[in-house]
Amino acid sequence: MKKIDKLIIGSFLGPFFLTFFVVIFILLSQFMLKYLDEIVGKDLDTTVIIQLIFYFSVFMTPNAFPLAVLLSSLMTFGNLGEHFELTALKSSGISLIRVMVPIFVFSIFLTGAAYYSNNNIVPKANLKAFSLLYDVKQMKPSMELKEGTFYNGIENFSIKVGKKYPDGKSLKDLVIYDHSAGQGNKQITLADSGRMYNILNDRYLVLELYNGINYHEEVSSRKNRSSQQTPDPFVRNKFEFQKVVFSLASFDLKRTKEELFSSNRLMKNADQLKIDVDSMKTELHDDLEEVKENSFKFFDYHLQDVFSVYRERALEREEQIRVEEELKSKAMQDTIKNARNRELSKTREELNNISGDSSTVNVAINTIEALQKNQDKKPPLGQIKKPDLTKNIPKNLSRVKTNNKSLIDLKKRKNLSDTILLQEKDSIKTKPTFEENMAIIDSLMNSQGMMKTAYNRSLTHVRYVKNNMMMQDNKLDNLKVEINKYQLERYKKLSYAITILIMFFIGAPLGAIIKRGGLGVPVLISLSFFILFYVISMMCEKWTRTDVMDPLLAAWMANIILFPIGMFFMKQAKNDARLFETDFYSVIFVKIKAYVFSLKSTFKKNK
Repeated sequence: MKKIDKLIIGSFLGPFFLTFFVVIFILLSQFMLKYLDEIVGKDLDTTVIIQLIFYFSVFMTPNAFPLAVLLSSLMTFGNLGEHFELTALKSSGISLIRVMVPIFVFSIFLTGAAYYSNNNIVPKANLKAFSLLYDVKQMKPSMELKEGTFYNGIENFSIKVGKKYPDGKSLKDLVIYDHSAGQGNKQITLADSGRMYNILNDRYLVLELYNGINYHEEVSSRKNRSSQQTPDPFVRNKFEFQKVVFSLASFDLKRTKEELFSSNRLMKNADQLKIDVDSMKTELHDDLEEVKENSFKFFDYHLQDVFSVYRERALEREEQIRVEEELKSKAMQDTIKNARNRELSKTREELNNISGDSSTVNVAINTIEALQKNQDKKPPLGQIKKPDLTKNIPKNLSRVKTNNKSLIDLKKRKNLSDTILLQEKDSIKTKPTFEENMAIIDSLMNSQGMMKTAYNRSLTHVRYVKNNMMMQDNKLDNLKVEINKYQLERYKKLSYAITILIMFFIGAPLGAIIKRGGLGVPVLISLSFFILFYVISMMCEKWTRTDVMDPLLAAWMANIILFPIGMFFMKQAKNDARLFETDFYSVIFVKIKAYVFSLKSTFKKNK
């Protein structure tokens, strides 16, 4: 490394670390003020406060690195320009780009470190920070008895103090309600004075009471024969000294398992976020297909082409289910057949043992097999033949006397047979045509009651479809928003690291143009660009949550806008432009004025 590089790096590292810690402090203060009311007054241990500060400081690093690079590079080149060191370097033949190389290389290494931190260190710090903050929120405030008011911080007790002396321990006119029995205000203690202090590392509170009375009303569960409750006994005890000990375990900080917070997107790296996004996209696709299959069938008249696709899918699914059921049925039949074969072989062995005649055994086995085959053979419903009940009816039925009871029974059987045949013909009747259906509908709609019923059913049907679609639409919208949030968080890990280079391209040439160091103008300009970056990022993030902008574009939009600005400043600094001097703009104004005057003169000559 050359001396010029050491000089540039040395002049940059001091302002960088200073501005980095200042930015961390400012961002941390702004964040901690948000939760100040939930932290103050809980008597937190020093280690807990240090942990909160450290974890949230790591949480702020993605925003602190770009601002620190912007401000420190602007201050570095501003100091070099203000003390004419940059002019001396240029006069010796060293270009401005060569002077920026050491800080540029440092910014590249810082970008890699920032991406590693954003992807691996920051999620773990977020998990510990927010889990600890949640436990602090759930923690009770430190115990503080106030004069004239009841204090209910201790579980199952209410304490009122009439007066509290300056030493913080001596008390007067105490009232204590004991609700530990769960029977209301049945136990009351009154004391003229008292004294309180903590024991066993502040885990227990001791109240020493003087000159008081204990009131206790016992609840009786016995009832007399007239079903009237007997009066409850009342006990009153006087005392000169009494000591009451309260457990302060509920005031301790109880830690929750960190695994319960690990599902949040802020606690995951890029690979974990990618897996979550893929699973949520799969869930979204399945939900969409389900909505289409269940919803388009309500609009088969208006959306016949669309519905046909999903109807085919539904039919394919039904066919797949039918094939699976047939395979299960076949497997079950095979199992039953194997079991019967085993039973037959067992029966054959038993018959052989009983009688040695093989012909008798074979006849018995064949009879059993024939019965089982006849039982298994069940013809389909369409192949079942109706019994011909008219075979035995004489042809000359009119010549037979009607007073014969058997002939009357035959007539009834014939009529029954005709009825069965007619019903069978009706059951196999073909599907009515479209014209027949329309005629039936017209005949039904002619009646006013039927028309009203049809309208009511149609309205109920439409309302059901509307409510169902609205519910499914809200569910899908919420899932899309979650997918966009996770994708945005994934892309921000790299985009916030690249922002460090963008801020260097803005800060270094601006410092060379302004030629002013210190914390005045550089801080003002740096804050202006950082606020612009922050506003663009927040707007794009909001548009992403409302599904207006793609998450990838939203994560890189601020860099896309600021990068051309940095290149413009780089070009102006290379040409030694004086953007922030009044002479520069006065010369531009003179040139514009001369150009307008020449246009006017040309226009007059043409006339």
